[in-house]
Amino acid sequence: MSTAILETHGIGAVYGTRRRPLTVLHPTDVALHAGESVAVIGRSGAGKSTLAEIILGLRLASTGHVTVHGELFCGAGRAPQAHRRRLVQGIPQDAGASLPPRVAVRTSIERALARLGVDGDPGARIAAAAEIARLEPELLDRTPRQLSGGQAQRAAIARAVAVGPDAIVADEPTSALDPSTSADLAEALLGLPARTGGALLVVTHDDALAAGCDRTLTVRDGVVEQAR
Repeated sequence: MSTAILETHGIGAVYGTRRRPLTVLHPTDVALHAGESVAVIGRSGAGKSTLAEIILGLRLASTGHVTVHGELFCGAGRAPQAHRRRLVQGIPQDAGASLPPRVAVRTSIERALARLGVDGDPGARIAAAAEIARLEPELLDRTPRQLSGGQAQRAAIARAVAVGPDAIVADEPTSALDPSTSADLAEALLGLPARTGGALLVVTHDDALAAGCDRTLTVRDGVVEQAR
């Protein structure tokens, strides 16, 4: 196994009050390696999305911290620094809603690159990312409203890949798609680690997508079990 790209160190989430605390995610240690895909499965409400959101820095952990290449990315009470957010990128469940509805996909990606301070030729980065995401070049100049659900998900993949992250976290990326489109998108997702050299974490109820990953984490009542 290669050296870990991203690691969680005792990250946990507790909501509620001091008198009535509710543990949503128990302290968890997870490692993602270069070229590896990892599925996160479990019942709704088990804590899967909480784990993903903490790793992305979208939700503050109550305990522990996350490192990328051994350096602090985020942790309890601490969000990622702006210039480091590019290291871990997300693919949301509703990609269409996550993209500006009246802005062309290409422009949205260009803005993301500029906001995150990504160097290099934006056009070349976008073209390469679209190819990896299997997004037809002509779709880059359409708005999300002009895309199907599967095309919007591919646009979200392209946006994440273009930034050049070390790890990508996808939260239920196939849940709103028909079986055929889900299978095509799953194939594109599972090819990301080999194409980018990074790591992929996928929160999913899609059995086929989970089975295609290198490893599976099962979350039960906030406890993460490393199944295989």
